[in-house]
Amino acid sequence: MSTNATAGMPDYCKKILALDPLIRFAGKIVGDKLVSSARKDGVIPLLDKDLAALAHHQVSVKAMMDRMFNEKLGKTDWIVESKGKVKLLTVFQEDGILIISTEPTADHHLLIEKLKKL
Repeated sequence: MSTNATAGMPDYCKKILALDPLIRFAGKIVGDKLVSSARKDGVIPLLDKDLAALAHHQVSVKAMMDRMFNEKLGKTDWIVESKGKVKLLTVFQEDGILIISTEPTADHHLLIEKLKKL
């Protein structure tokens, strides 16, 4: 991480992991690239490397498409997807997109409030 835009990101992702024991993964996407990530110790990824890269790309595409509605609906703050094995949070930030996966039982409203205080 040699650029200013990504300096300190690994520590930031680790801080996010510390917010809640049900967080599995935290990552930061800038542009369409995952620039930093952290995974909870002992967590086995649900996706292989190729599918994970595709999932990160999907987040970028969804974000780009979502921006088309900003003028009429306002900017999106965050999106939650609840799946059988995981809950996925996409948090729009000024400098990129924060992606978080949690156990399905995690309280995403509480987690969003904790994120706002970071």
